[in-house]
Amino acid sequence: MYCYQCEQAAKGTGCTSVGVCGKDADTAALQDLVIYGLKSFSNYAHRTRKTGMKDSETDVFAVEALFPTLTNVNFDPARLAAILSKLGEMKTRAKAAYEEACKTAGQTPEQLNGFSSRGSRPAA
Repeated sequence: MYCYQCEQAAKGTGCTSVGVCGKDADTAALQDLVIYGLKSFSNYAHRTRKTGMKDSETDVFAVEALFPTLTNVNFDPARLAAILSKLGEMKTRAKAAYEEACKTAGQTPEQLNGFSSRGSRPAA
């Protein structure tokens, strides 16, 4: 286990066996997956907004999915798994919205791979 998700992280660098907060390795891994998935999902949502279109369901989902990872108070693996399941659906929705926004604006959508089309760093 390596968890670096909160201000309580051991020695300010991260917990390596069990979280100072009591979090176990499985929960830390699920929270990491939510964060990584949200980064990828957000590429589409961000680009859609840049075209002038927005989707309130996408916006609300992003906040609700991020909340249990930021507050570090929800260690329920079933809840995190449900978020991950919905994340797949919402990424598909965000991608379709992005492609439609580009079509409406007469633009060619970027082919996003992972975090961005520019490699492994998050897109601006």
